[in-house]
Amino acid sequence: MTRFAKILGAAPEIPANLRLTGLRGVGKSVLLKELEAIARDANWSVARVQLEPRHNNESELRDLITSLAGVAQRRMSRTRALKGKVTHVVAASRELLQVTIEDVTFSLAGGTDSEAELAETLLQTVKAALETGHAGFALLLDEAQAIRDDKDRGGEHPLSMLVATVNALQEAGLPIALVLCGLPTLRANLQKARTYSERMFKAENIAELTGNPGPARDAFVVPLEGTGVTADDDLIARVLDEVEGYPFFIQLWGAELWEAAKDVGRAHFDITMLDAIEGQIYERLDEEFYVGRIEALTPSEQDLLLLSEECPYPPLRTADLRARSDKSQGNINVLMGRLTEQGVLYRIQNGQYGYTAPKFAEYLARRKASMQQ
Repeated sequence: MTRFAKILGAAPEIPANLRLTGLRGVGKSVLLKELEAIARDANWSVARVQLEPRHNNESELRDLITSLAGVAQRRMSRTRALKGKVTHVVAASRELLQVTIEDVTFSLAGGTDSEAELAETLLQTVKAALETGHAGFALLLDEAQAIRDDKDRGGEHPLSMLVATVNALQEAGLPIALVLCGLPTLRANLQKARTYSERMFKAENIAELTGNPGPARDAFVVPLEGTGVTADDDLIARVLDEVEGYPFFIQLWGAELWEAAKDVGRAHFDITMLDAIEGQIYERLDEEFYVGRIEALTPSEQDLLLLSEECPYPPLRTADLRARSDKSQGNINVLMGRLTEQGVLYRIQNGQYGYTAPKFAEYLARRKASMQQ
């Protein structure tokens, strides 16, 4: 991704922050790994981790990042020991090494103790990077929609803690990059944070693959090259139409066809083969991709989701749910908010929502049908 390389190249004069959002299954995590490789190629020290719901408070998030920073510092310390002292640090880097925690915390006036502690940790990590000849330190966080600020001023504000701390370091002129990758709810979380969070980030929305010919077809066909296995054009067209360009789905359909061909000793995919196994593909898709997202919900949340399958989509409108439910508007709003916090839905605008997983409405229809049997 050439844009990310340019973002890093412009640091520290221009803050190197990037927000990646998209539905589940579009390849965000794969892209984040590619960004890690780009950063390393650009001589940045990098830490990448996937966030979890348990990190949605200041102390847990601070401790996680402190642990990551510690690993990065130890790695850089070993590098310094193996290579010897770095003697060719550019003049700009020498100047940056003079930045003190007081320079950073000045921008955090009125901030929390957690922010000050995190600032100290990240400052030392950036300095360690510069001392070992790196261009800077990049922090890449996957599933970043898991962290969000409480509405209550006296509550937890892990997202604001993170971005305020990184912003303070960047204002002090230090080369630190922050990449947040997650579901579409990430953008709303940043907009609601108690800081200027959203303005800090360059934004990229990752969508499904398109084209036959085009990227979608390439994702299905290119892995077959050199294997001796071929596929009929009508089979390829049907798969691409069915999966709607989502990389995870393309991979799943291809893997199942590969296994089916291997089982019967064939080296060719055709419609007959797909007809024979497509039911099994959907069973695996439901079990691996969808079931875990709904069975972790409360019965009331599950009931509302199943009811949403009866509504026109997209988008999912609360007015349509209200017309089909005996729940009050207030109860529906509360449940929709909880489903958004759980990462099942994302808010498009007032009263309108989208599913964070592609083809989720079709899954709900299959689930409801199986429950009625």
